[in-house]
Amino acid sequence: MAKIICITSGLTGILNASFELVNRLEADGHELLYASPVNVRKNVERQQISYIQLPEILTQTKLELPNFRGPLRKVSRWFYKLKNANQLREKALLDMEPTAFVKMLDIENPDLLIVDVELHEYIIKAYSRPIPLVILSQWFSLWKRSGLPYLLHSTIPGQGWKGQAWAIEFSWVIIRIKRWWTFFKQKLYTVGTDRRSLLLYLAKQEDFPLNLIIENNWPGPFTYAKIPVISMTAEELEFPHDKRPNLSYIGPMIAEGRKDIVEDGKIMKQLSEVFRIKKEEGALLIYCSVSTLHKGDHVFLEKVIEAVASQNNWLLVIGMGGLIERSDFQNLPSNVYAFSNVPQLQVLKEADCSINHGGIHTINECIHFKVPMLIYSGKRSDQNGCAARIAFHGLGIMADKDKDDVATIESKIEKILNEVTYREKIGSMHKKYLRYKESHKLEETINYFLSSEVEVYEKI
Repeated sequence: MAKIICITSGLTGILNASFELVNRLEADGHELLYASPVNVRKNVERQQISYIQLPEILTQTKLELPNFRGPLRKVSRWFYKLKNANQLREKALLDMEPTAFVKMLDIENPDLLIVDVELHEYIIKAYSRPIPLVILSQWFSLWKRSGLPYLLHSTIPGQGWKGQAWAIEFSWVIIRIKRWWTFFKQKLYTVGTDRRSLLLYLAKQEDFPLNLIIENNWPGPFTYAKIPVISMTAEELEFPHDKRPNLSYIGPMIAEGRKDIVEDGKIMKQLSEVFRIKKEEGALLIYCSVSTLHKGDHVFLEKVIEAVASQNNWLLVIGMGGLIERSDFQNLPSNVYAFSNVPQLQVLKEADCSINHGGIHTINECIHFKVPMLIYSGKRSDQNGCAARIAFHGLGIMADKDKDDVATIESKIEKILNEVTYREKIGSMHKKYLRYKESHKLEETINYFLSSEVEVYEKI
C-alpha cells in the first residue's frame, strides 16, 4: 500500500516498542523501513525488518578552539568564541546538517515519515518536504495542559497541596523560569553554538514555522504544536485532562514475538527451574527489574533481597540490566536469583508482582501480562510521572527507594501480592489495552494520515 520509514533514537525502550508498531503496519500491507542514528542494525534485522543506518547525531557541538593556557584560559576561550561566533556557528551548522537523512528521503521517496520526537534535525528538515510527517512519542503528554502536572513530577492531581490546581499551575511557572535560565546560560557560554540555538538557526534556514516550536525542558530542548503526534501509551492510563490537539494515543506496543539480542541458554535453563518451582510448590514470583538503577543504588537492591529472603513462599528474580554486576552480591538466599540480563517478557508471563523503576515500557509490559506493580521510581526522566499514574489508577504502589527500609519493602510486596483489588484493576486496564490492538487503532490512525493531503497537517 504505502512505503513508510520509521526513525527512532535507537534507545532500548522505544526500539522494542517500535518493533511492534512496524510489525502491525507491515501486517496491514505497508512497506516499512527502519532507520536510526544509533547503530541498532543487529537488533532490527534480527526482527527481519529492513534497516538503514544514519550517521550519529551530535548532541554537543565540538568546537575547534586554540589551546589557551594560564589562569585566564577560560576567559580567553570565551572571548575567542565571542569574537569568532559567526564562523563557529556556521561550522557547527554544517556539522549538524542531516545530509544522509535527506539523501535517504530522495532515494526511498516514502509516502509517510514516522519520526521520534527527540530527533529534531529530521523533523525540521522533513517538514518542508511534500511527505506527510508524524511524530512518534513513547511518553504521556509532554505539553502543558490545564490541571496536568509536569511529567517529571510525582504529583497526583487532587492529592495533597501539590495536587491542587493552583499548585500545579505554579509548578509550571517555576519550570519555565528554570528552563529559561538553563537555555540562557547555555547560549551565553557557547555564544549560540549550543544544540538548542543551532536547531533554531536550522529551523530558520528551512523556513520551519517557529510558532510550531514549544520550549520544553524535557525532553529538551523543545516539542512541537499542531504537527501530528502518535503516543505509544493508553489514554486511559493518563490523568484526566484536555489533551493536546492532533495527539493520538495508539496504545502500548508490546512485541511478544520479538527476538531479544541476549539469548543465553544457561539463563533460560535457570529461569525454567524457577518457573518449575513456582508451579510445583505454589510459590509467588516477584520480578525486580533494575536496569535504570545507578551503580550506587545497590543498597536498595540489598534491601529488596533481604525483604524477600525470610519469605519461603516467595521467589525473587532480579534483572540487573548490566548496570550492576552479579558479582556485587555474594551468598544470595536460596529463593533469590540474579541475572545480568533476562528476557523480561518471558519472566513477566510468570510473575505475580513487579518491582520496577517506573519506565513506561516496563509498565506497559506489566499491564499487558496483568502483573501488579510496586514502583520505586528511579527519579529520572518520566519515571516519577509514570509511577504517579500507576498509583492514581490503583494498579500498584508508588514508593520511595531512598526512604523505605527492609520491613517497609516487605510489607508493600505483601500488600501487592495479597490485596485482590490490584489484580482486579490491572485486569480491567489490561482489557482496555487489548482494545487498542483489536480496534486497529494504530492502523486506522496511520491510514488517516496517508489519505490526507499535506496541507491538512499544516492547518490542524
